[in-house]
Amino acid sequence: MLDRAQGTPLHYQTFLILRDAIRSGRYRPGELLPTEEAFASEFGVSRITIRRAMEALAQAKLIDRQQGKGTFVRRGVLSAPIEVPTYSMIEQIARIGASTEVKVFEFGDVVPPPEVRRAFGIGDERTLQRAVRVRYQDGEPLIHLTTYVSEAIGASIRREEMESMSLYSLIRRAGRQIARGEQTVSAELASPVISRRLNVKIGAPLLSVTRMMNDVSGEPVEHLHFLCSPERFQLRFSLKPDDFAEIEQRLEAANR
Repeated sequence: MLDRAQGTPLHYQTFLILRDAIRSGRYRPGELLPTEEAFASEFGVSRITIRRAMEALAQAKLIDRQQGKGTFVRRGVLSAPIEVPTYSMIEQIARIGASTEVKVFEFGDVVPPPEVRRAFGIGDERTLQRAVRVRYQDGEPLIHLTTYVSEAIGASIRREEMESMSLYSLIRRAGRQIARGEQTVSAELASPVISRRLNVKIGAPLLSVTRMMNDVSGEPVEHLHFLCSPERFQLRFSLKPDDFAEIEQRLEAANR
């Protein structure tokens, strides 16, 4: 059922319902979808509304529209997005770097925002090297990354190297080794700039991950913020038996 009271366009609500039906397997890859007339009757909307929803499904590469034959679920749309475990940051970096290509959009020394200055423990006038990149997989934008590195590391990195080598490799080349880090996972809406770079709608919900990396001595090395569509990229958390034991201990302590 569509909600006519909340203000969300009916064609977009229809698109979301059909998108979820395709992803859940209700409509299988290669299956012929009902006609526009049938969908219009089912949803209680006009054919124009259904046509706009179908155009959105086609743009999302979920369906193939064949003249004189009908509309079919595109094969391969049920393949899972990239999933990476969060318990191994280095493993994530290596896996993503090996399976994607990168394009640099912005590069240079800047005065970072307050939260980055605090993470690096620097004053208001100090600069850090900032790089803004997008990683692509099979020609499709996957992740939008904004990174800051310490002055010593930044002095050894050139823009063209950011498109041919992983930042992790460049950090190691500079004589620093990432030993630990902290990660915060949140969400935000796509701004006009981000929507263009990630090929998503303005205001689309995005996974937002902020990560601070330190070396063996605890010195800050890299501040990373990346944005991605949850339709293309997911973080998978693994829980071990020891984790459950720790959770129970913390709950018992909190209830005392």
